[in-house]
Amino acid sequence: MSIFDITLVLAASQTLFLCISAWIYQRRTYIGKLLIVFSLSTLAYLYFILMKHTASTLEGYILARIAFLIPGVIWLLAFALFQHEKKVPLYAWVLIGTYFVLKAYGTAYYNMHPEQLSFGLRHTLVHIVPQLINIGIYIHTLCLVGLEYKQDLIEERRQLRVAFVAVLGTFWLVVSLDVSFSVLLSGGLSAVYESGRAIQMTRDILMFPTLLAVNLLLFRITNIGFGTVEVTEVSRTTQEPGAEIFDAKDILIKEKLLDVMEREKIYCQSGLTIGDLAKQLNVQEYKLRSVINRMLKFSNFSHFLNKYRICDAENRLITTNDPIFNIGLDVGYTSLSSFHKAFKEAHGTTPKEYRILNRRSKDTNASGKTPLFLL
Repeated sequence: MSIFDITLVLAASQTLFLCISAWIYQRRTYIGKLLIVFSLSTLAYLYFILMKHTASTLEGYILARIAFLIPGVIWLLAFALFQHEKKVPLYAWVLIGTYFVLKAYGTAYYNMHPEQLSFGLRHTLVHIVPQLINIGIYIHTLCLVGLEYKQDLIEERRQLRVAFVAVLGTFWLVVSLDVSFSVLLSGGLSAVYESGRAIQMTRDILMFPTLLAVNLLLFRITNIGFGTVEVTEVSRTTQEPGAEIFDAKDILIKEKLLDVMEREKIYCQSGLTIGDLAKQLNVQEYKLRSVINRMLKFSNFSHFLNKYRICDAENRLITTNDPIFNIGLDVGYTSLSSFHKAFKEAHGTTPKEYRILNRRSKDTNASGKTPLFLL
């Protein structure tokens, strides 16, 4: 058995361990189900390579189809970790589905017509396009790391999530590049042979360390927790019986924070980040994270902002006749759609429905009957 085969076996053992752990401890959770699918599809990919299968055999074709699930599952994992409060957008399902269908069709077609395996419109559609989608999925996965990780206010979990997604995304981006070079070679572009070999060697070297790191990081993340702490009220109370005792400097930061949020309504600034807020308060960002998390019991910065924005919007929807679009922009949202989405997540209704229902209730309570214009 070669060193490469040993590496594959070790990588497979780590993947099997991940699958068993996810099944035992997390199979009832959305994250757990994704991890199980990821593990099984990775095992299919590793077995495909280890047994030197080709997609022209039935077993190889089935294993390759299962392995094609990997990019979609990794993206869904990243989205679930960084944007777990949001629904997966339709465009993501379309791209993932398009990639899978084109790859499946392309492999099946060229297995039946190997003599036609050369550059052309069909080859581009069923091989080049899916690989571009594949690479794009992994690049966007890594972008989620950069764009979303600051929202998490639990420092250790935030760092571990970043490492987890970055390790997965980077390794499978390398795998995707390896497949892309193979596609180019199969189309007759021999000039990329040396570059393809270098990418393949990089893949082989990173395979076992990556899957080992995934298991270690996942163990730490699971101990800290995937979820967020839900809160319903932002309170100025600094201590409760039996509560954690806070440093006087942290209490001062909390009071300054609540002042700028309630009196200056800084949350109305669209695109406000925790870094911007820290500069406004003249405090270190990590200290502000700690105060919002430990003292105000928020584990996500966007949830903290939305609490103020939605409360302000609620009041204006009931007490004014301002257009809903203006209200959304005034309280800090960048578009009507983002305002609608956040409001519906908070109340289960759109801003328009909320205004109608609450005004009807208010007018009924005041007069004893429902006014005709609301019927």
